Amino acid sequence: MNLAIDQGNTLVKVAIFDDASNMIYNATMATLSIEFISELIENFAIDHIIICSVNSAIEPITGFLRQSNKHLIVLTDKTPIPIQNLYHTPETLGFDRIAAAVGANFLQPDQNLFIIDMGSAVTYDFVTKNNEFIGGNITPGLTTRFRALHDFTSRLPLLKPDASQVKLIGQTTEEAIMSGIISGMRFELEGFIHEIEETYQDVSVFLTGGESIYFESSLKKPIFAVKNLVFIGLNRILNYNAI
Repeated sequence: MNLAIDQGNTLVKVAIFDDASNMIYNATMATLSIEFISELIENFAIDHIIICSVNSAIEPITGFLRQSNKHLIVLTDKTPIPIQNLYHTPETLGFDRIAAAVGANFLQPDQNLFIIDMGSAVTYDFVTKNNEFIGGNITPGLTTRFRALHDFTSRLPLLKPDASQVKLIGQTTEEAIMSGIISGMRFELEGFIHEIEETYQDVSVFLTGGESIYFESSLKKPIFAVKNLVFIGLNRILNYNAI
């Protein structure tokens, strides 16, 4: 069994895969304890573990796992991956970005892939049909945009995303904010997809991340909505290094 741990800026997620690469368990929490990890390892007979973290909050868990007899990978820019990384500054590349790219490539190898991961930030990444990660773009996420309007103005309220309230023309301040941000994000998504498809042929578009639910059904272009794309990539990297 494989255990994947994804430590984000605010939440930590865990997933367990069986030997056939099927996800059989996943959970999300604010903090991760050694006791909880110990229970997972024992209950699921975990043999291999991979950790993907954007901060140092995971270090106590990492230290504990280093003392175990399990095969452990802490994902870094030096970790071997099953695609070629052509990013000019790999040491600055977010581990979740490369994991999502590997996940999409695992699902559709030898194809041009455009991966959109929607969280606190939105990342747009491209993998060529030659299985090369060449880079992408980063913009503020949906919730981040709502916060920015509130935090950097004196009178605009803080709203939560609600796609059902989106109108072409907002007739209240709340409607104007909701429609402006969500519609603006949709136009951004469709614009990037259009430009990529104009530049490359036969592109498969993947959409993932917690805020992707607001756009899965509204985008004009066909997409593959894959909720656990980062975990699929982490499991692929773990298996790749276990060979």
